[in-house]
Amino acid sequence: MGRGERLPIIIPRLDDPAAASADERDEHLMLLEVARHELEVQFTKTLAAADAAGDHDLFSYPSSVAYLKDRLRMAGGRAHRYVKRARAALRHRATFAAWTDRDLSTDQADLMFQTSDRLPDKYPQAETVLLEIVGDSVTETKQVLDYWTHEVGRPGLDLEEQLVRRRFDITRRANGMVAGEFELPSLAGETLLTALDVLMPPPTPDESRTNSQRRADALEDLARSYLEGSETPIVGGEKPHLTVHVDLDALAGKPGDLHETEDGQVIVLESIDQLACDASITRVVFDASSEVVDVGRRTRVIPAALRRAIIARDRHCTWPGCQRSSRWCDVHHVVPWSEGGDTVLSNLCLLCRYHHTLTHLEIVPEDENDDIGLVGAGRRRSS
Repeated sequence: MGRGERLPIIIPRLDDPAAASADERDEHLMLLEVARHELEVQFTKTLAAADAAGDHDLFSYPSSVAYLKDRLRMAGGRAHRYVKRARAALRHRATFAAWTDRDLSTDQADLMFQTSDRLPDKYPQAETVLLEIVGDSVTETKQVLDYWTHEVGRPGLDLEEQLVRRRFDITRRANGMVAGEFELPSLAGETLLTALDVLMPPPTPDESRTNSQRRADALEDLARSYLEGSETPIVGGEKPHLTVHVDLDALAGKPGDLHETEDGQVIVLESIDQLACDASITRVVFDASSEVVDVGRRTRVIPAALRRAIIARDRHCTWPGCQRSSRWCDVHHVVPWSEGGDTVLSNLCLLCRYHHTLTHLEIVPEDENDDIGLVGAGRRRSS
């Protein structure tokens, strides 16, 4: 069989994959992947020819991307990716031939084409050598390409330029969320990713959060761990901390006139109730003219000895299926502290900060018999 000739692919239909054996599903998936590879190659080849010939003009479209979006009902992002791939395939025939002959998978070919777009002047001279050393897996291919691009010089990514471009922009939005965007030098970025990875254990089978949400929770854990750590520097006579001003009504979970941070950011009542479970509280008494007449000593809602007892009993988050270490957990009042719940061992349990938040939002488990005293993951408690 000559180069470029393809065997016909015959794929038997699995009418009921669930009833098939594991071996049958395995064989079927492999055949489908081969077929998908062939279709991706042929689609790219045909699109490249259509784009080069300007077929979109004949159909009154301003571009090949517009043609794909309207004629083939593609999302804009996918249409752009397909057109970029088709144009790269025309420019780099050896890479396209390796993909056609299955020496490269589709994902590997995409990595090669993306690299060629980043270094269009240097990729053609290195194409043959790169195809010989890319390796068998996507991971190996990416690593080879990363090393090569660093060796030949990727514009704008030398260390001095990275330092100039580093930034961390953050803002408070009107809806109460805090939003940000950052760019870090490679070493600083890898340090952050390593810290977040430590705080993101493998998800449990019942995990309901997306990876992005888990990463956000890990970032909160990282900040709180630093503020609570023994090495945190003293500022103004005490460790840095989040201070929230509340009146008695807000502390009791009722609408009040005061529930905000020191710089005036309003905190929702559910968060006040959550903080009251496990925080330090200082009593400040004002007279009718708003003059301070008494300042009490700061006291922990959960004394240290009681916290140790709870940790010894629970060991980790008590949310069903969650194994989050006690280090990343709050102590939660089953009967809320604001409603007179006692701060005693029988009324307390460990909850990681994410599940502690869900608990105060009154989200109950799919199986209401799951007993953490409390609530699990699933749906809001019916009224």
